[in-house]
Amino acid sequence: MDDFDAGRFSDVHDSKVGKDVLKFLTDHDNIIRMETASELGRPALEPLGDRLIDRLGEAVRADRVKQFIGFAARQVMESRGFQLDAQGVKVRIGELFTVASRYRRATKEGRKS
Repeated sequence: MDDFDAGRFSDVHDSKVGKDVLKFLTDHDNIIRMETASELGRPALEPLGDRLIDRLGEAVRADRVKQFIGFAARQVMESRGFQLDAQGVKVRIGELFTVASRYRRATKEGRKS
């Protein structure tokens, strides 16, 4: 994702963990996982929490890093044609996130698909 906007998270984005998070979130398999979770009406990050810990270690547990993960996930999902559907949706699996955002596929008329 070349047009990523780090916004208020430039400190995390410029760190090793930030770069690793972006690489992880833009991995083809993880994009498919986020899209599938979204298609099933679940938060996009729900299937990734444990994988993030396994791949990137304990650094992802920091609140600021988790906020960055959500911030980055939104840009990934929007770049794939999804739009924010709901925030603060309870995550049912994994231990990294308790709540996360849910997305739905955007339509030209702005209706749910």
